[in-house]
Amino acid sequence: MNYYFIDYENVHADGFTGAENLGEKDVICVMYTEQSKAFSLELVEKIARQHARLESYKAGTGAKNSLDFQLASYLGYMIAKSEGTDDCFYIVSRDTGFNHLVDFWAERNVTVKRVPNFMGEEKETKTAAEEEPKVNAKPKTKGKSKVSDSNKATKEELLQYLTEEEYSDKILEIFNSYKTRVAINNGLSKEFRDSQKSSAIYKKLKTLLKEKQKS
Repeated sequence: MNYYFIDYENVHADGFTGAENLGEKDVICVMYTEQSKAFSLELVEKIARQHARLESYKAGTGAKNSLDFQLASYLGYMIAKSEGTDDCFYIVSRDTGFNHLVDFWAERNVTVKRVPNFMGEEKETKTAAEEEPKVNAKPKTKGKSKVSDSNKATKEELLQYLTEEEYSDKILEIFNSYKTRVAINNGLSKEFRDSQKSSAIYKKLKTLLKEKQKS
């Protein structure tokens, strides 16, 4: 099962880009405030079509960063509750302050990722320690991310990690169609509609994915 904790005050509707990749066992936890309580019916319908579970929590006001504190608290509660499972946890926010939270759980062997939306259209989340200002960095050209031919896998390569029964051409297509780990994981979840099966396959392919991303 994938848990997405939405910092709605930060990402608003843009954070739901790629909601069509959700699976029926995905859980969407929207954290909002009085200042960011508008939530369109279109977004609700989009999530409902994917049969994902939607939860919403209004953060208390009166203290700075109260939403962030409550999101972090609920994340920790769900991590403890999901101990021993293959559940995955994502913070949907552009606030790099959450990278410290990612680091905290990484030190405890729990994988938490910060992503800007359900497509994961951002480079691999940097940890707080890796966040350094760049001097005279050249602006990047906007464009759709594509998987280079050198990063694409073959059926034979996937079969080094999967059994014949687990393998399908659709898995190969998903692996070769998306650039980020989050997008591949979401693609598998959407294909199988079974979080345990998709998580098991994703975990087996993580080593291959790391090797391809290095090439």
